[in-house]
Amino acid sequence: MDKALFVAAFFFAYTVQAITGFAGNLFAMPVGTTLLGLTSSVAILNTMGFLACGSLALINYKHIHWRELAKMVSVMLPFVLIGIWLDTLLPLSALLKVYGALIVVVGLRGLLAKKQRFLPEWALWIVIGLAGLIQGMFVSGGALLVIYAIQKITDKQQFRATLSAVWMVLNFLYACIAFGQGSFTSSVFDVIVWCIPAAIVATLLGQRLQKHLSQERFLKCTYVILLGIGLVLLVTSS
Repeated sequence: MDKALFVAAFFFAYTVQAITGFAGNLFAMPVGTTLLGLTSSVAILNTMGFLACGSLALINYKHIHWRELAKMVSVMLPFVLIGIWLDTLLPLSALLKVYGALIVVVGLRGLLAKKQRFLPEWALWIVIGLAGLIQGMFVSGGALLVIYAIQKITDKQQFRATLSAVWMVLNFLYACIAFGQGSFTSSVFDVIVWCIPAAIVATLLGQRLQKHLSQERFLKCTYVILLGIGLVLLVTSS
C-alpha cells in the first residue's frame, strides 16, 4: 500500500514537473519521506528525476537555452557541494522555514503584482549561487532557480526544457552520491521499477497539457507552484 501511495504522489508531482520543468521532487519528497523513509526517497527520486527530466530535456532539446543552461549548472554546482557539506555541520530547520516563507512571498507577489519587477543582474548571480546552496542543504533549490529563470528565459518551451536539463545534471549527481552511500537496496529498485511507467505517462501527459497554456497562464501557473512549494516547505519544516 505504501508503494502504491508513493507512486500516486510521484505521478502527480512529475506531471507538474513535465508541465513546468520544476517542482517534481519538492512535491514528492514529503510523501516519500513519510512512506518510505528519507534515504530511500532520496535515492528513488533522484534516479527518477534524472530519467524523467533527462527524457523531457531530450524530447525538447531544440528548445534548450544552452547558454543559460551552462551558466546555471556551472554556478550552482560548487554551491551544491558546499551545501551538502554544510548539511552535515549545521542545524538547518530554522533556515528552511525562512526559505519557505521567502518563496511564499515571491509566489504571492508574482500572482498579485500588476507588473512584473526585475532584479538587477548582480542580484541574479547571487540568486543562482543561493539556489545551489539551498539545493545542497535541502535538495530544494529549484524555487530560487525559478526566480532567476523567470527573468532570463521568457519563452515557456525554453523555460521548461532548460530547467529539465539542469535537473537532469543535478539529479544524476545526487543519484551517484546515494549509490556511493549504499542507498540502492532491493526495495528501492523495486519502487523505481514501479515509478518508471508512471514517469512515462506523467511526462507525456504534462507535455500535452503545457501546450494548452498560454505564456501568461504558464507564468501564473509557475507562481502558483512556487506558492505551493513555499507552503510545503513551511509545513514539513515544522
